[in-house]
Amino acid sequence: MVQKKEYELTYEGKKREEDIIADTMSVPIQKIKEFGDVEDGEWHNKLIFGDNLQTLKHLLKMKKHGKLKNPDGTSGVKLVYIDPPFASKQDLKGNKGQKAYQDKIAGSEFLEFLRKRLLLLKKLLTNDGSIYVHLDWRKAHYVKILMDEIFREENFLNEIIWYYKNATSAKSRYTRAHDTIFWYGKGNDFIFNRNNVLVDFESGMTEWRYKKGGQSDKEMPKGKTPTDVRTLPSLNAMAKERLGFNTQKPEELLERFIKASSNEGDIVLDCFAGSGTTGSVAEKLDRKWIMVDSSKFSIYLTQKRMLNLKEEIGQKGDDLEPNPFSLYNAGIYKDSGFIEKMKTEDYKKFVLELFQAEHKEHEINGLEIQGLLNNRPVLVFSKEYLLTKDFIDELHQTVGNALKDEMYIIVPVNRVKFNEDYIRRKDKKYNVLRVPYSIIQEIKDKDFERIRQPRSEDNINETIEQIGFDFIYPPEIDVEYYKEKPSERQTKVGDRGKVEEEFVIEIKDFKPVQISKNPVEFDDPKEEALSMVMIDKDYNGQYFNLDDYWFGKEISDNDFKIRMDRKSFGDEIMIIFLDVLGNEKCEVISPEEFG
Repeated sequence: MVQKKEYELTYEGKKREEDIIADTMSVPIQKIKEFGDVEDGEWHNKLIFGDNLQTLKHLLKMKKHGKLKNPDGTSGVKLVYIDPPFASKQDLKGNKGQKAYQDKIAGSEFLEFLRKRLLLLKKLLTNDGSIYVHLDWRKAHYVKILMDEIFREENFLNEIIWYYKNATSAKSRYTRAHDTIFWYGKGNDFIFNRNNVLVDFESGMTEWRYKKGGQSDKEMPKGKTPTDVRTLPSLNAMAKERLGFNTQKPEELLERFIKASSNEGDIVLDCFAGSGTTGSVAEKLDRKWIMVDSSKFSIYLTQKRMLNLKEEIGQKGDDLEPNPFSLYNAGIYKDSGFIEKMKTEDYKKFVLELFQAEHKEHEINGLEIQGLLNNRPVLVFSKEYLLTKDFIDELHQTVGNALKDEMYIIVPVNRVKFNEDYIRRKDKKYNVLRVPYSIIQEIKDKDFERIRQPRSEDNINETIEQIGFDFIYPPEIDVEYYKEKPSERQTKVGDRGKVEEEFVIEIKDFKPVQISKNPVEFDDPKEEALSMVMIDKDYNGQYFNLDDYWFGKEISDNDFKIRMDRKSFGDEIMIIFLDVLGNEKCEVISPEEFG
């Protein structure tokens, strides 16, 4: 019998916790790029592109298998900080004067979106771990009730107020000048390093761990514990750490949370990475980090940030060489060709996880079976041979009498010689799960849906959950590079005739490539499917370093032309053309190619 709660928040679309855990896919992560000397089997920090819910489910598997180790031997995450979209439906100003974004999730959708993630985040935490959830006035009160349900009210530690006195003055109401951060422990034994955050901190003091309901046997150090109100200005346009990301938080704000609620070497997680503030501060404080985001813009901005760190909080001081980290894809994979290159055992594990099958080696009438799905056998078919109806006949003769009703066969799509999703032989059914296609309807009662990338700064935080998995195929693009003198309208008075020619990127045509059972339909692909163009003006031949960007809406409003000052380029230029489905076309050119 389910124990009745004293109170809870009810709303349309609220699912049972058990259903959320069962229905969430765990998708493997594919390493795309290594930064630094990443040793096999050794811990390295992780920046992950993909849907954070599916990624959290994968991280839970890593925790279960002891792959999220902290210095004290515990497996899991010691500290979570998240700054999720606020469900505002209110425009914010961008660094270029445009609207920055308009959150699209509101009301009950937002609450359930966040609740799913909070449920998995709690499971990811170590027993002495804790979570900080950063919100504003729009939904904080609802989320507080949700967090009481998930983490239990007795584990609520603080409501922290971040007061930023440089807020813009309002005319028709009181000026809003604070955000709210809720701090919860997973249990009653949580980390609180009081010495690390004393207002009058003296170096060399003994670290002190606070345990609820108990007293430390160590002498309490002198100094004042900070209050739950933090006065700290929000980042202005001239701040050294400012990256132009509209919801970027000051490093100094995160510094206190990370110092107080984790120790050196502990794993810190932020699954709404944004501009990467959490990882930046964690790195400077000698913590391990995992960051996840569904925005390619966020991923490239964070990558640039982590490769250009300064030693001190606030992006001050000398250069800091970052610890090794890797960039991963989760749920959206760079190409299907990497499957052919996988070792056999790695391939088996990868595809079994894609289709949510349990990896369980066993035999049926002498035939080796690799897994179970819905308590039915799963055969991982060889990458080297073709799956034909003749093979199905032979398979039926071998195992048919031992099957309850059906089994599954996982096979690369280019190895299947028939179109059906399943083949029947008498009263037995042989389901074919094609890689890279999304899971067939019988297994996941949902249609495949991809994370969408924004076309303008208005919807940079628009959130769509990804269901299933797919592969990235570069879009087809017809682009022309040339030089052009600025028109009189573009040239400042007094400079006419003196301004050098500009470099122009003109997009003649743009089409996303979709190899899918459920392709997204575009009336005008060039107009609707171009998400953004990003550029590294001095490409070093090793990795992309984001220098500038233009959203698709901005590009189309300018006749699909991007104009740039030619003085700012190095010997090579890397340009990334991104479609709304997360697919990239990368080109490396020289300035001479502009003519």
